Amino acid sequence: MRCLMCGKELGYGSLSDIISGEDPLCMDCRRQWRKRQISFRFEGLRLRSSYVYNDAFSKCLIQYKELADEALKDVFLYENLRWFQRVYRGYQLVMMPSSFQKIQNRGFSHLRKMFECTGMEIIEPFIKIDSTDQKGKSRIMRHAIESGIVLRADARLNEKIVLCDDTITTGSTLRGALKALHGKQLKIGIYTVSANYRWLK
Repeated sequence: MRCLMCGKELGYGSLSDIISGEDPLCMDCRRQWRKRQISFRFEGLRLRSSYVYNDAFSKCLIQYKELADEALKDVFLYENLRWFQRVYRGYQLVMMPSSFQKIQNRGFSHLRKMFECTGMEIIEPFIKIDSTDQKGKSRIMRHAIESGIVLRADARLNEKIVLCDDTITTGSTLRGALKALHGKQLKIGIYTVSANYRWLK
């Protein structure tokens, strides 16, 4: 088996590579990810992340969801899987929405695939009706993106849910989802695999 990023043969390198076991990434690639247990309040709710969003994480995420490299689906939660299952035991995993066009282009739901390794219930109850990219947009335009997230009429939410995303940059998508849930009596947690530097204290 080879590292899914650099192609290095796994299990035949350093002792640390052998010890890493089933990790789809070699230790050299994994070390480039900045692992950190991040926790802060977001819109009054606790948000947790496992990595700082850096160049190495970004490169892997782009290869996975923009270049449709589905083999990478398990690398994002690999190091923190048992922790995640323990912290969010009994929660329903609620995926943040992508635009219909992006889902069509990829051919798969990248977040659903990413979180399937948890073995937990996953739902995708939101529709994103504005496909505009958030990057480089003004505050007013980001607000429009938030307003473009709606809850499906047939959505079946449990009492305890955790909103899940790959990263938090501006927070616009999460705010939009929370607005769509306004008025519902739910216990809500938030987990993003990574967090942009702006959220670190």
